Amino acid sequence: MENPKDKMSLKDYLDFAGILTCNSNPYLPSLIDLGYAWSDATALIDSHDLFYCKAYRKRTTYLSRQAYFLLKQCRTRKPLGIESIQIYENLKNIGISDMETLRSMTGMEAKIFTKAFDFLLENLNITAYKNGKVLNPYWSTFLYCTAETWEKSVETPPANDDAGIELKTILLRTMPEKAYKLLTK
Repeated sequence: MENPKDKMSLKDYLDFAGILTCNSNPYLPSLIDLGYAWSDATALIDSHDLFYCKAYRKRTTYLSRQAYFLLKQCRTRKPLGIESIQIYENLKNIGISDMETLRSMTGMEAKIFTKAFDFLLENLNITAYKNGKVLNPYWSTFLYCTAETWEKSVETPPANDDAGIELKTILLRTMPEKAYKLLTK
């Protein structure tokens, strides 16, 4: 595969493709496979040009702003469990927080917290607001916020009557139709 980095920035690639995963996988192009670095992704998180989630196969997934808003219109929201509600409400009340502070606030066991937190990421309820503590050149922590808080930091497009068609057009540029159906169900 030709390396798109030779031709465009990560933001431009993400705007074109709509979606990207962090790690190599057989389903979608990944950050590393395409020749981009962790710092490229974190720069877009900091500028709110990327919506961080686990919406695709419970993997770290990056969505362009446009893809996020279209997917939000197309996807049915799943009801939150008690633990997810507790995390969400704490995050909503404090605005932006690291994961350890949130876990401490909830008093949940680590395993229960992680499962509920991941559910929120999988269902576009929360996202990374900005880079946190740099652990090494390939990884860092994040400060998280609710999706609604993130939306306030970006220009929100008007609702789109053809959101499903537009999202499909964008995502099928790099995603097989079977993968698209899995993402949007």
